[in-house]
Amino acid sequence: MRPARDRQPEARLRARKYRYDVILRPVLCRPFIGRREELAYLHERRIEAAASHGAFVLVAGDAGIGKSRLIGEFSASLAYTRWRFATGACPEFGSRPYGPILEALARVDDRPFALGAAASKHEQAEAIVARFRDIAERRALVVVVEDLHWADAATLEFLAYFGERTQNARILTIASLRAAEVEIDRRAAALVAKIARVARAARIEVPPLHGTELRAFIDGALDEIELPDYTRRAVARLSEGNPFFVEELLKSAVEKHARTRKLASRAALTPDVSTTLRATLLDRLEPLSDDERRVVEQAAVIGRSFSLDLLVATLGTTAQAVLPALRRARDLQLIDELDSEQFRFRHVLTRDAIYDGFLSAEARAKHRTIAEILEQAPPESRALEALAYHWTLAGDAAQAARANESAGDAAARVYAHEDAIAFYERAAAQPGLDALRRGQILQKVADRHLILAANEEAMAAFVAAAELFRQAGATDREATCRARAAMTAYTMSLTDTTAPLHEALARIDPAERLARSRLHLAIAWINSALRRPAVALEELAQVDAASMQATDIAVRYYNVRSSVAVLSGDVGALHAAHASWLAAARELSTGAVIGVHYNGAKFFSGLGCHDEARAQIEAGLRLSREVRGRHAEECTQATAALCYVAAGDLRAARAALDAVPATTDNRVNLIFASAAGTLVAAYTGDDALAATWFDACEAAITPAPEIEAGAGFAELMVRRGRVRDAEALLHAALPDCETICGEVLTLLAVGRHGAAGDRRRARAYLERAALSAPGELVEAPALALFDAFEHRRAGRDAEAAQHARAAAEGFRRLRYPLLEAEARELAGEIASAAALYERCGATWHARRLGAQPETSPLSSREREVVAMAAGGLSNLEIAKQLGITYKTVEKHLTAAYRKLDMRSRRELRASAGELPGALR
Repeated sequence: MRPARDRQPEARLRARKYRYDVILRPVLCRPFIGRREELAYLHERRIEAAASHGAFVLVAGDAGIGKSRLIGEFSASLAYTRWRFATGACPEFGSRPYGPILEALARVDDRPFALGAAASKHEQAEAIVARFRDIAERRALVVVVEDLHWADAATLEFLAYFGERTQNARILTIASLRAAEVEIDRRAAALVAKIARVARAARIEVPPLHGTELRAFIDGALDEIELPDYTRRAVARLSEGNPFFVEELLKSAVEKHARTRKLASRAALTPDVSTTLRATLLDRLEPLSDDERRVVEQAAVIGRSFSLDLLVATLGTTAQAVLPALRRARDLQLIDELDSEQFRFRHVLTRDAIYDGFLSAEARAKHRTIAEILEQAPPESRALEALAYHWTLAGDAAQAARANESAGDAAARVYAHEDAIAFYERAAAQPGLDALRRGQILQKVADRHLILAANEEAMAAFVAAAELFRQAGATDREATCRARAAMTAYTMSLTDTTAPLHEALARIDPAERLARSRLHLAIAWINSALRRPAVALEELAQVDAASMQATDIAVRYYNVRSSVAVLSGDVGALHAAHASWLAAARELSTGAVIGVHYNGAKFFSGLGCHDEARAQIEAGLRLSREVRGRHAEECTQATAALCYVAAGDLRAARAALDAVPATTDNRVNLIFASAAGTLVAAYTGDDALAATWFDACEAAITPAPEIEAGAGFAELMVRRGRVRDAEALLHAALPDCETICGEVLTLLAVGRHGAAGDRRRARAYLERAALSAPGELVEAPALALFDAFEHRRAGRDAEAAQHARAAAEGFRRLRYPLLEAEARELAGEIASAAALYERCGATWHARRLGAQPETSPLSSREREVVAMAAGGLSNLEIAKQLGITYKTVEKHLTAAYRKLDMRSRRELRASAGELPGALR
């Protein structure tokens, strides 16, 4: 008789044989059990989508709960219909920005899509949406994105936009996710919440199976395979109704039952099915030979999904040698074949159980092999995200830093800024990097945060980068980051943030002229923003002339010069500085040129140069549309709205506001648009406009209001009986500074509604600007109107009327019709005031004074489109000029025809003489 130790290998071989015999009959529940209500709901949303009411459904649940099975059953039910399916999956790691979206698109569209070819993030997103909408025009479409909890930030943000843009398309979007994993990641949770909010997404929570459904599932999975009742009950209890757990535990139980029946007595069988699910999953590897196990384990290192080519290359073998092992793994229900070259572990838990079995040293070596193979791909097709992942886990800090930085650069090029930050931060965290390299990477992190308007994070990254550059002796780089940190800090606090810059100047060698010039310029910029022109000029004088050869320094220098010219009320100096600013920007970039145009418009408008301001707006819009820069156009339109209000053109201001989303994440645009929006709402009595720019924006604007926002917000507050709130707002909006020029609307609002102390301060600012300016500025008649308010408040009506008449004449000369109308009303010239209000489109005031302005049934955008159509422009030309789509033009024209009781463009042109009233 053999010793016991000699019998063990034989027993293991016999056990392996019996396991393989059993597993040839898959333990898999083929019938679809339960989930009938969830399936019916998906079909309801499909029917809505078929009628061009696009729908978005989030399918949520735990791992293994049956989300994919539900979606698969829904897909199978449409197999013989005209519906098409576009599916993409989010990998757990190595995800490229927009990867699942492009994967889904490729399944229904053979045309290549060049990600990053667009001029802006919005244009890129719109191009992808247009592809899907084009397909859905021919055949209704289901877009499925699986495992949303692993999605990159760019994909999550795009899906929110996609859901919004496909609400009138024949597209049903379904995304699966594990809610628990999303909640752990605050950024992902916020983006998923944005999807639900913007896309009005419905949500299905897939629950565990229970009762008769769970018993039916177990019966279906076993398909007449014998298993004792107590074992079935144990499986039901341990699985907690999770279908994947049920199947895995049943497989283990079936194999154990077969083994005990053949190798021992029935009495040896116990209801102890498995101590842990991971142990159960690893038990499933037992039927594999050592060579087969090596193939499966290598696949697990690559990831849940893996290609045959990469698996073969990393094993150093051939496809013929690997395929039998993959076939065996498929039969054992470990993997699924997606196509002839792509495979996937049936569940991520299976892959994780295998991968977690490696020692760290083993895993690192395997990741290095994979990374080295991936490096051999041509640069244009290299999988940068996968490279970054594998080099990181290979423990090679230098290669990991390089690969993650490259992946970050690639993400930044396609506007996936949050994903770029994640890659850059991983690169910067690698040990052994020198201070200069780490600083360069952190500066990229700061730049991305700034684009995302995450100012606090950007400032912290700039400061960290500056410290690293200081350690490395890279003085100019340090100065750049110190300057940007201080300027970013100013935008957050609106206070003097120059202390770190003065500290840096105190220790940086005077020979470092370029670095010192950057610091002086930043101090000058902050002081000009704080309305301290004298200090700003002192700092500008410290800028080294030779440093002006650096284009970015020249652009900033003339930017500050222009700002100081406005604060000084010097129109001639503004023209000269702005011309130099524009010339320097042309040497830098198109984006810089557009910035000069819209910032210049604000400056010119502040000094009453309305024609120059309009010319800058038109130039900015034209260039923005040429380069398809949506952000630049938004900035220009937000600025334009304020400029048009100042010029008394409320209709143009309203049209500009229509082009600025109320949900903009750009703080300056929000300030300008809400300031203009509340003023237009006050002048016109438009409740919808007040809801958009006052009610929805008050919480964001009023805690720290900029001076531009004071006039409109205070006026609407007073009309709603919130007099004390208006006083508090105006007090907060009125800065403590050297001088204020170009902000007469808010200074006059202080004169109307401010507290006594604030009125004294506001009058002092008006007087200082009026007396110190080299020419006549609007502050002079504004001072007269301000005094008229004070006389009226004191009951001195005759003096009030006298000052108001003087103010009206000054406003007439300087072309401020809305302020002229107010002054004439105060002077008792009611008819003249009403006519001016009517001419400007200030319908609330016109009605109040008894005039009956002709109103239009059309919206502002409809009026704009109708005017262009009546002028002979085609829909395509109108779309191009307004920066909207051809279909949007059609929609506006159709609505206008209905409201005007017309049927065609011919009728529109024939009635052109009757349109002016309708176009008001």
